[in-house]
Amino acid sequence: MRKLGGLAACAALLFGLGDAAWARDPFVTVSAADRAGTPPTNIAWWLRDMVSQPTGTMVAGVSLETINASLDETETPWCAANPLTNASFAATDPALQAELDAYLAAEGEVFRATMRVGRRDVEAVVGNFRSCSGEVAPFVLLIDQRAHVPRVEFVRMFTDWAPFVTVRRVGDELVFSSCFECDHGEILAYDRGARRFYWRSEGP
Repeated sequence: MRKLGGLAACAALLFGLGDAAWARDPFVTVSAADRAGTPPTNIAWWLRDMVSQPTGTMVAGVSLETINASLDETETPWCAANPLTNASFAATDPALQAELDAYLAAEGEVFRATMRVGRRDVEAVVGNFRSCSGEVAPFVLLIDQRAHVPRVEFVRMFTDWAPFVTVRRVGDELVFSSCFECDHGEILAYDRGARRFYWRSEGP
C-alpha cells in the first residue's frame, strides 16, 4: 500500500465537499446502434455498446491521491474517476434515453449501499475509473465517512467487468453485479474475527 503524506490528507480535507461539486454526469454514453451501425432490436439498454469517460478528481469526498495511496504497489494509479448515479447515463437516441431513465427510476438506488463492519457502517460506492495507463473499468470503494478525513476501507477494480457495476446490500453483505436482471454477481462479506473483507465464495 502506498503511503499517504500530510499534504494528501490536507487535500482530502479541503476538497472533501462531496460529489456534487465534482460530478460530471452524464459520463457514460449508451449507443443506440451496435458497432456495425445497425440499431439492435429487443435488447436491454444495459447490453448495448457504451463508452465511459470518467474525468472526476473526487469520489464520495475522497481524492484520487487518497485512493491511489490505498492501491497495491503493483496496481496502476488512477488519473480520473466518477461515482455512478442514475444520471450518469446518456443515450444517443431520445427514445432510448427515456427507456433507461424510466428503468433506473424504477430500480431506485443501485450504485451506493452501506455495509456493517463490526459496530459501524461503511459506505460502498461504485463507479468507473481511468487509470494513468488509459484503461477504463468499474471500481468499488468502501469508505468510512466517520473519520475527520474520509478513509478508504477497501478498493477493488473490476477490470474484467464492463461497462459498469451495481451494488446492493443483502443482510450484512454486499452483492455486486455487472448487469440488471441476471444471476451473475459477487458477494463481499466481512470477517469480524479476522477483521478483513473477503469474497464469500472464497470463504472467511
